[in-house]
Amino acid sequence: MDSLTHIALGAAIGEVTLGKKIGNKALVYGAILGSLPDFDVFITPLLKPVPALFFHRGYSHSLLLILVITPIAGWILSKIERKQSIELKYWILFSLLPLLSHISIDCFNTYGTAILEPFSNIRVAYDSMAIIDFVFLLPLSAAAISTLFFQKQNRTRRIITWVGISLSTIYFCFTILNKINVENKVRIQLVAQDIKFNRLLTTPVPLSNFLWLIVAENENGYNIGYFCNFDNSKDIKFRYLPRNRELLGNLVDAKEIKEIVRFTKGFFTVERDKNGNLKMYDLRYGSLDLKDENAYVFTFQINETPAGIEISRSHPNRSINSKTMANYFRRIFGNN
Repeated sequence: MDSLTHIALGAAIGEVTLGKKIGNKALVYGAILGSLPDFDVFITPLLKPVPALFFHRGYSHSLLLILVITPIAGWILSKIERKQSIELKYWILFSLLPLLSHISIDCFNTYGTAILEPFSNIRVAYDSMAIIDFVFLLPLSAAAISTLFFQKQNRTRRIITWVGISLSTIYFCFTILNKINVENKVRIQLVAQDIKFNRLLTTPVPLSNFLWLIVAENENGYNIGYFCNFDNSKDIKFRYLPRNRELLGNLVDAKEIKEIVRFTKGFFTVERDKNGNLKMYDLRYGSLDLKDENAYVFTFQINETPAGIEISRSHPNRSINSKTMANYFRRIFGNN
């Protein structure tokens, strides 16, 4: 999830855990702990593009590291707040919950989370929530901000926070059920349109859970379309995109290319642009620019050199502006 969501969720957990005893400090400590695993983003710029892909949400998001960090964080907080009559075990629990919530919820995004490192490099990605989801964020952030206006002993703080957590939890459960519902409807459409496929990817477009990117893979490429829960028509409009794997030639066996394929989970396409540059695109992410078929979030440019190949990567561009937002909400409300 995005940083704001982890901060808000961590703050809310901090409040219901120790807010009654340490007041607003619980919000601050919870917010810091809730965003701590994402501090790996300060290191990724120092790495080469391909290793950086796997470093983010790698060891920093593993269950093993969380188990190591938790007692250390709890001990540090107990020393900072030594004047508080709070046992160390409660500080450890206080530290564990925001950290665990962070890596758990990240498992439901498309990017994937390596929670089993170093024992397995499998990246868990259920694809039921967008990395940025305002509907999930709003109750948590509203609750965290509202509690600031009440004294720490006031029961209203906990009530507001529990309401915020409950609403976000209900929505979270909805996203899982909604994914199942979306996939069922998409499969029916693929059969009805006589579209053959080997694998199916369904993932929500950023900001909510109501607009979904559909990628149906066959032997040579992909049928790509969008599905909205509020569509007036049940028919999904698909466009075909060839994989173009043959453009890679002998590079297909290069370590860096194999790693990109692993990162994309095989949902990629290759093209040679007008300047002759070879590029690979990750197809698993829906851009907010719904009108631009080439608005890929992750783009990898491949340059051959005497020493081997060099990979450069463009930073994610979610195309958030007034025009794309207008198209987004127009599409959300069933204008397909």
